[in-house]
Amino acid sequence: MSMLLTKRLARSLWRTKLRLSAVILMVAIGVFAGIAFGAYANSATTLYDDIYADDEQGVNLPDLWVENNAGNWNATTSNHLCQEIQEQWPSETLELDHCEARLKSNGQFFSEDAEIGMIPAVWHGIDEGEVDRVWIPEHDCCSGRMATTANEIVIDQHAAEGLELEVGDTVQISAGAGFALNYTVVGIGFHSNHLYFTIGGEILPAKPGTFVTGYMTAEGLEALANFSAGDSNLLLIDVVGTPDPQTALESGLKDLTTDISAIVSENDESPMGVYDRRGVTSVEFLRADADGAMKSYPIVTGMIAIIAGITIFLSLQRLIQSQAKEIAVLRTLGVKRMSIMPGYVIAPIFIGVTGCVLGAIPGVLFGAPGMVSMYEDIIGIPIINPSLPTSLVTQTVSNAMLIVFLSGIWPAIQASRLQPLEVLRGQHEIRVSSRGLQKLTSKLPATVGLAIRSSVRKPVRLMFTFFAVGLSMLLFGSMVIMMDSFGEIFLGGLEKRQSWDAQVFTMGNEDAIVEWAEENGAEHELMILFPGTPEGDNRQLTSYGLENVATEAGESMYLVHLSEGDLPSANQAITEVLIDEGINHFLGWEIGETHSIVFGTKTVDVKITGFTRGEIARTVYFHRADLAEILELDATVVMLQLPDGVEPGDQLARNSLGITMREDTLEAFESLQQQQQQFFLAIQGLGILIAVAVLFNTLIMNLAERDTELATLRVLGASNNRLGAMLFGEHLGIGLIGGVLGCIFSIVGTKVLMSTFVTWTAYFTVAPSNNSIFILIGIVVFISISLTPFGMWRIKKMDLVDKVKDLSQ
Repeated sequence: MSMLLTKRLARSLWRTKLRLSAVILMVAIGVFAGIAFGAYANSATTLYDDIYADDEQGVNLPDLWVENNAGNWNATTSNHLCQEIQEQWPSETLELDHCEARLKSNGQFFSEDAEIGMIPAVWHGIDEGEVDRVWIPEHDCCSGRMATTANEIVIDQHAAEGLELEVGDTVQISAGAGFALNYTVVGIGFHSNHLYFTIGGEILPAKPGTFVTGYMTAEGLEALANFSAGDSNLLLIDVVGTPDPQTALESGLKDLTTDISAIVSENDESPMGVYDRRGVTSVEFLRADADGAMKSYPIVTGMIAIIAGITIFLSLQRLIQSQAKEIAVLRTLGVKRMSIMPGYVIAPIFIGVTGCVLGAIPGVLFGAPGMVSMYEDIIGIPIINPSLPTSLVTQTVSNAMLIVFLSGIWPAIQASRLQPLEVLRGQHEIRVSSRGLQKLTSKLPATVGLAIRSSVRKPVRLMFTFFAVGLSMLLFGSMVIMMDSFGEIFLGGLEKRQSWDAQVFTMGNEDAIVEWAEENGAEHELMILFPGTPEGDNRQLTSYGLENVATEAGESMYLVHLSEGDLPSANQAITEVLIDEGINHFLGWEIGETHSIVFGTKTVDVKITGFTRGEIARTVYFHRADLAEILELDATVVMLQLPDGVEPGDQLARNSLGITMREDTLEAFESLQQQQQQFFLAIQGLGILIAVAVLFNTLIMNLAERDTELATLRVLGASNNRLGAMLFGEHLGIGLIGGVLGCIFSIVGTKVLMSTFVTWTAYFTVAPSNNSIFILIGIVVFISISLTPFGMWRIKKMDLVDKVKDLSQ
């Protein structure tokens, strides 16, 4: 007999094809998304491991960098430093493998296209050694060989694609105090420092055609920048094996960094910094991106599966109520409780299997390749051996099936516990509102009171509905809030708080740049950018020396966003500074406290007067006069406001180390938005569709349970318009509450999710705007009230005679 009940259950499910299809679609989407995101995360992680590896195909990424921040070492000094490091090697657990000197310099690329003109660039002098080699993979993107003579160069593939450069082309470039020279392109490849292709330490990838990096022989860069033979400003230290920088204390890297910093400081007084892989923006950002993807794809799959499970749970509860009499008859005929349960367990298994099959097949065939291809387009790095492990597919499907299976357990238990006597008397359908609620709604119009009481008649269902809506809006809302926060950080900083048109980088040649600005009628303002480290901590921070630390427009070309505290005063006994919220988060530095910052061999005490918001990298703001006195350096950047028709030219390029245009940075953000727009729209659409399915399922069940009451109201003379107003009010209330809860879910969930991804290199605050909040609430309200016409159609199609007859029975 239990088989009859199972068949009856199957027919009941089939009659609700729309709801059944929606639940299966949710499961399918969850599995599809899990496989697609998982393939992307797995491929990205494997890719970087392969690139950084110490083998014939890899580049052998260093474990530590020692950087001279104020100039170059001559050949004798760099060789002496490497020798001292080797002789005084401090670690007993880590073994030194290589110490190599390298040369790097900012410069310019001169395009033959007049519309492009001069482009900022970074040049590396690399005599192919054992560490940090150039990567030229066997792929259609890349070709050629390493530079072997002084007039040859390898151009980074990101730049070559944007400028349409090929092997054999001749390019004109310059660097430092040297003159523009011609070089022959002999290769197209990548370098570890520029896999994530950004200008300086920015977080936004450069727009194609606005930034160039190239790799030549050390002799070639020395000639280009007018340096002496053997000059270098980097020491690359590689140890045997690959100690994890994320666990620097346990792996021994933290102590090693401190000890090497002490060794270098004892032998050279140049301001320098020692950092591990976390201090290289490209390496750390791509690591964090791949790590975040590995953490997030199970969460996305799980959220969608949980929403589907809640919908299955609520649907089965409704089916149990509609089949209660059949279950009661079977129980009176002697059917055991355990015989009642299988049908209600089989139903979610069937839904789960169908959804998993419909999600796994397109996920493997289209989702995984599509995500990998999109990642390649955004990052600009070819994934040589994309992989989709069988274990990933199995894990994703198993997690979805487990959640869906568990959703049917409690309804099955409820079905087996139904008491035949109560069911046949109709007592199981009687649910009287609380006296408090009756008293509260007694003075309201009958239809309004009925709407309120019926809405909260099943509080558990309502609670689960709001929870499911909150999860679905988390998918949509997280995208809206993140884009809103990113827009405020990037565009807010550039458009609202920064008014410079060009930043000209220099090291001791600022007078010539100021002279050029005055000759061309350009406003100028000096600024210092200099790396440092907190005392006792090897992680790097960036110190800004601003002419005027200000928040109001017109007071400076570079304003700060003061989130808490007061602006610092110049020329104090203890130097006053502002720190960004990330430093407060990671180091716990508070307003009013005094801490120490290390610049090479100098340690400076600073007093914190306030926090700033909007910086991705860890940042400290000084008055320029204070920082100049500490560093004995007047400026490293000259900010310019250019008159109409004035553009940086060759003369300015010869006097600078590099030039960054504000317009290029803005275009880079717009380009990134366009690249990711389809992805964000897909996630947002997914969240909205799931919210529609959840609300539709719940509201239709509410209507179905009140068929008899609504029929009675119509027989007693209630007009369709009045019933429509009642439904509209009920849906509006559910939409408002669901919208507010969905908004809270989105904000809290996004903050919690992002807090697990932030690193010292990339930290940002999730701060949704009022527009985002109104959008999130408004969408849920709109979905809810949009279902009112369907409810009215159902009421009009109702057979009043049958419904009232049921009531009389």
